[in-house]
Amino acid sequence: MNRLVPFALALALAPVAVSVQAAAQVDEHPLVARTLESFNKDAARIEKDMESGGKYGYISQSEKGRVVTQLGEMRKLLTAHADASDMPEDAKIALVNAQEEINGILSHNDNNRLICQHVAPVGSHRPITTCKTYAEIMAQHRAMEHEMTRRLGTPQMNSGG
Repeated sequence: MNRLVPFALALALAPVAVSVQAAAQVDEHPLVARTLESFNKDAARIEKDMESGGKYGYISQSEKGRVVTQLGEMRKLLTAHADASDMPEDAKIALVNAQEEINGILSHNDNNRLICQHVAPVGSHRPITTCKTYAEIMAQHRAMEHEMTRRLGTPQMNSGG
């Protein structure tokens, strides 16, 4: 019995090790605007990553619009003041608020974000932990939607006589 304890402990901690390793790949702050030059590089990378197949490829159109709008606001502020350190206080606040909104949206839509569920499968009382990335979950949702659309478009045979 005592020999099984380390094995059971290793199995119990395995999902934790996986979530810590995968969580390290997620950018906590995708955008940090200090100068106009660094902002332009980050903005170009973010806009590229929001395209289909990019790091934020599953972002909704409304959230993508909010990110693009906030990037425009930040660009205006940084163009008027080449460096964030010489901005008036209200401009700094607006810059930080826009940056935080963008970082929140992008962090939520990061394809590498790990999502774990601890549920009991059907027919069992023992919950198990399963972890998938946001990209895997979204790909499954899209595949299901595609399959449902395909099935709804298939003509049904008339039953009965």
